[in-house]
Amino acid sequence: MSEGSSLNRWIRRITRTLAILFFIGLGGVLFNLDRLGDAELQLLRYKRLLPAPVRMLLPGEGAPSGIPAPLDEYTGRIIEVHDGDTATLLSGDRKYRIRFYGIDAPELSQRGGAESHDALSSKILGADVVVCVTSVDHYGRAVGRVKLGERDINLEMVREGQAWYYSNYAKGDTALAAADEYARSRKTGLWRDPAPQPPWEYRRAQRAR
Repeated sequence: MSEGSSLNRWIRRITRTLAILFFIGLGGVLFNLDRLGDAELQLLRYKRLLPAPVRMLLPGEGAPSGIPAPLDEYTGRIIEVHDGDTATLLSGDRKYRIRFYGIDAPELSQRGGAESHDALSSKILGADVVVCVTSVDHYGRAVGRVKLGERDINLEMVREGQAWYYSNYAKGDTALAAADEYARSRKTGLWRDPAPQPPWEYRRAQRAR
């Protein structure tokens, strides 16, 4: 056997060993994310860019979806933010898709959608929250208020102009209505646009195409 082939075999063996050690170390890091703070947040934020085997080590990736119940309260960690009004909660060994009650954010493909998504991510991604479920929608999502300590995240998104008050589904909610008026009067967030398109009208126009 030539010296070249022996050297190549040795290099492959070393490379394989280093790869195994890397993934063992990465697994240890990912399974201890509750103690990593910013590292956890970055991994959750960019998890769609990670290889599938690595994503499966992130919190909640292998967890089954739970069936939410109206008027229940769930405590857990937000492991994904999908847009400005939808997120995934890991509670115990189950994950739940959460639709924020009383608000409607721009779609990701709509003007302002990316900004709304980023605003919500900056508030709750990787954070421990309480979700007070008001109902379950026809997609099986838990519709509810999301609390981070004493903060009402639904209210914050509207007050900062990152989402509309969805009055059709939260009639008579004076707090959300006042937050909406506050954002409009100060032209914050989406209200910097002189004529922002409500997301429900945007979706209707997309379906009509």
